[in-house]
Amino acid sequence: MSSLSIDPLDGWAENFSYDYYRKLLRTLRTNYEVRTLSEYPDCRSNGERAAFMRHDIDVCIDRAVELAKLEHEFGVQSTYMVIPNTPLYDVATEREQLCEIAELGHEIGLHCAVDWGASSDWEAEETGESGLSHAERTQIEAARRQLESIGIGPITSLSFHQPVDRVLAGPSTIAGMVNAYSEDLMSAYISDSAGRWREGAPIEGITRRDTTDVMQVLTHPVWWAAEHEPPTERFLTVIETFDVMNERMYDELVSVGPNHDGWNDQLSVRSLELSG
Repeated sequence: MSSLSIDPLDGWAENFSYDYYRKLLRTLRTNYEVRTLSEYPDCRSNGERAAFMRHDIDVCIDRAVELAKLEHEFGVQSTYMVIPNTPLYDVATEREQLCEIAELGHEIGLHCAVDWGASSDWEAEETGESGLSHAERTQIEAARRQLESIGIGPITSLSFHQPVDRVLAGPSTIAGMVNAYSEDLMSAYISDSAGRWREGAPIEGITRRDTTDVMQVLTHPVWWAAEHEPPTERFLTVIETFDVMNERMYDELVSVGPNHDGWNDQLSVRSLELSG
């Protein structure tokens, strides 16, 4: 695989190794009680100082299993958000891996890929629940049923896949599920989205917020492995494990990958190889 000499991402992307992740966990545990998202209501009611470790599984479940095992070694329980209708993995086929994550003490939550354009008149339809239209709420409930239908759950936590601005800093619950994008959970929030920590180095970001009672840390398992690689290289390494590539898969990979055009050229080459 060819490599790019520059990985022009905004933010911090210097270390996505498991060793660094262990240091991140130690920092979190030093400063907070680490909880699952479903524990959020109890943590707020008893005044506990808590950090919520969330993992959005956008690309592959096997990397999530590796992180789940690592966290289990530390006695950390976190929340793994799963997309039931993604073109990149099949939840029914990979049910055993999801059950393994749950058996390690972690929570499985819903990472919902809402079609934000499904309702052309959402403003007229919204009912006050985070500005969601009836069509969007229907999608959320259907996605939860799909995930629970394979014996996972009950599902009590929700995050949105590629959320629009109007659902950010919303209510604490949606459709009876803890909302990862609630105002409180977003008040102190750091993320490695698109292979970079926009807020800077995450360990320093956690320690800078040492007076914060609620902290949410979002990671994406696709970026992490035993040895560090730049985000572009890591992403393409994972893609090389795919046996086929169709248009839906390609579009999804473009939407969640590193935010620059250089890697798209390499993705296009790999896509042609797999589709040919």
